[in-house]
Amino acid sequence: MPVGFLPSPALPRIAGLNLLPFFLQFLGLGLGETLGQGLCGSALGVSEAEAVRYGLVSEYYFYGQLFLILLALKVTYALGLVVLHFMYPGEDPSFAPLVWRLGVGLSLALLLLFLLTRTLPLPFATPLGLAFLSPAPLDPLSLLMVLPEPFLLWLFWRHRP
Repeated sequence: MPVGFLPSPALPRIAGLNLLPFFLQFLGLGLGETLGQGLCGSALGVSEAEAVRYGLVSEYYFYGQLFLILLALKVTYALGLVVLHFMYPGEDPSFAPLVWRLGVGLSLALLLLFLLTRTLPLPFATPLGLAFLSPAPLDPLSLLMVLPEPFLLWLFWRHRP
């Protein structure tokens, strides 16, 4: 019976829960009026140069880019987990604790950034200096995207190497 983090039978669930927020973000493109724009908000699909040129930069645009980078890192991590699962089917390699810590760190970063941007005033650089703006709005899609994170952290804790 396989023992460890990478050969664990829960690894497909861990990888799936890491992929879920990325795919849920695409609901914001089609159902933005109903569910909201999600964690990335207006940053999805618009480059920074276009946003500045057409005046689409809101105070939440840069935080949306941060969430977009985090979601991309979580997808890369999940796909790496699947590859490592097939490369080491019987036992954990020596670097398994590092892989585990990276997953926990990404999940904690997403959860903490979500909580910080939804509860505290956001610092935003303006030509006149630093300004503090109201917290980002809480929409149903962003809540759906962050909802699996506590369960994912529990799975990480339960199957730690």
